Amino acid sequence: MPDVSQYVHLSSNYVCTIFKNETGQTLNQYLTDYRIKMSKQFLSDPRYKIADISSKVGYSDGNYYSKTFKKLVGLSPSEYREKMLV
Repeated sequence: MPDVSQYVHLSSNYVCTIFKNETGQTLNQYLTDYRIKMSKQFLSDPRYKIADISSKVGYSDGNYYSKTFKKLVGLSPSEYREKMLV
C-alpha cells in the first residue's frame, strides 16, 4: 500500500478510503478476490501443482492459501480442481 500512496502522493489511509468508497471493498478484499479468481483459472489446468498455484497468485504460505480459498469458494483447491476436471 505505501507504494501506491507514494506514487499518487496521498496518504495510505486516504487511498484506502477512496478505494473502498469507489469499489465497496477494501484493498485487501479486492486483492484476495483477485488472487482466488486467478487461482481458479490455474486450477483448471492439471499441469499446475496446487503449491505452485498458491505461489503464482501471491501466497507464500500454502496452508493459508488453501484456507482462504475454501472460505471464499466453499471447496478446497483440490476439491475445486476435481469438480472442474470432471
